[in-house]
Parts: sequence; C-alpha cells; structure tokens
Amino acid sequence: MSDTILSLSGVSKVFDLGGGHSIEAVRDVSFDVQRNAISVLLGPSGCGKSTVLRMIAGLEDPSAGTVQLNGQEVHGPGRDRGMVFQAYTSFDWLSVRRNVEFGMKINGVPKAERQERAAHFIDLVGLTKFIDAYPTQLSGGMRQRVAIARTLANDPALLLMDEPFGALDAETRWHMQELLVEIAERAETTIVMVTHDIEEAIFLADQIVFLSAHPGQIKEQIHPEFKQGRVADKESVIARPGYGDMERHIMRLMREEGTRE
Repeated sequence: MSDTILSLSGVSKVFDLGGGHSIEAVRDVSFDVQRNAISVLLGPSGCGKSTVLRMIAGLEDPSAGTVQLNGQEVHGPGRDRGMVFQAYTSFDWLSVRRNVEFGMKINGVPKAERQERAAHFIDLVGLTKFIDAYPTQLSGGMRQRVAIARTLANDPALLLMDEPFGALDAETRWHMQELLVEIAERAETTIVMVTHDIEEAIFLADQIVFLSAHPGQIKEQIHPEFKQGRVADKESVIARPGYGDMERHIMRLMREEGTRE
C-alpha cells in the first residue's frame, strides 16, 4: 500500500484581474506528500507558496491539474484538512479549553469526548497549566499552541500551516519549531507548511519543495538526508555535517530566483 497521502498533479492557478487581464500565479506544480511527513514549501516572495497551500486546503480551485487527498480529488474545504495561519485565530472570549473544544462542538462531538480530546491536545502542546486561561493572558507562542491544539483536536488527515511562526520573536520561534517536531512524532501528523525561512525549512522538513520565482514552478525537491530522520533540537541539526552545504545550496537557489523576479 502506498504511503502517499497527498498528490498534486499539474496544478496551475490563474487569477482573473478583470478587464480582460489575468495573472498566472502557479504553473504545472506536481509533488507527493508521504504520510506522517513534514513537507515544506519554500521559495522567494511572491512565488505562489501560499496559493499552493490554499489549493490544498480547498480555499482556491486550481485552474488546471488536480489535488488529491487519500485518493479523492479536493473540491472545497473539508474536515480532513486543518489550517493554522500566521495571524492568531483564537477567540478572546473563550478559555483555552473552550477554544480547543470549539470546532468539535460545532461538528457535534459529544461533550465527554470533546473534553477528553481537548485535554489531550492541550497537554500535547504544553498548555495544561493554562487550560482555563484566556488568549489575552497568553504570549504569542502560547496562542499559536492553542491554534495547533484546536486544529489537531478535529483529527484532520492533513495539518496545513501558513507561516505559523512568522510573527514570533526568534527565541519563541525556535521553541515552537522544536515543539512542532515533537507534535509530528507523537501525534503521527502529516504536515504541509509554508515558510520563507531557510533554516526553519531545513530543520523541520522531511521534504522541501522549492518553488521558482513567479509564476511558481517546482525548481527542486530537496530531502535533507544528512539529518538521518528528524532531530529534536535545532543546534544538533546545525552542527551536523551536511547542514552548511544544504543551507548554501538553498541560498543559491533563492538568490538565482530573486534576481529573476
């Protein structure tokens, strides 16, 4: 049985600007995502990373090509995909517990089950001590943990993340990256994530899909084999032979595409 959970085949996206004008954002993108893997979309600003992610989420329809999840073509949003954005999306008037339970309540999950699942995922993201706190009482990193817990509690087949740590300070970002690796291992979660940060991409990814400058096309698919699997702490990755070579290689790709914009 194939371990492929997500498959994009010949995906393109053209936006109608009106007045007979259009813009091609993404062209002929094809790649697979393996179950329980972390795949990172990387490339220069404006290359269509978020557009690809939104098509996977069903928030945009491809102009050509197909997106398939578990062998079924994606048509619109669905509960099998959960999205975490850069902006904080917690409800300020609900406690951490109620925020995490919210989606399950809307979906009709019985009270006892949603309380149990909420407690489990709140613990997974390290917020048990803050279970009855409100988002305004939490730091930015903690609020993103709430968003991740809420999304995972709805049991999506795929966790989609659009620059989820972009608004955080450097130290908090580093801790959140390590937490995401732990969550991926413990929850056996398949993740597709957009970032512009090379160091973040190398640390997190089992697969890096590097997109060219606009219109976004796949320039290279990169597998950080030097890590020999996932690594729990960032400094260990940076110290490994092969890290510097990969970082320099991706920086060259970024520079090449940056000069082509």
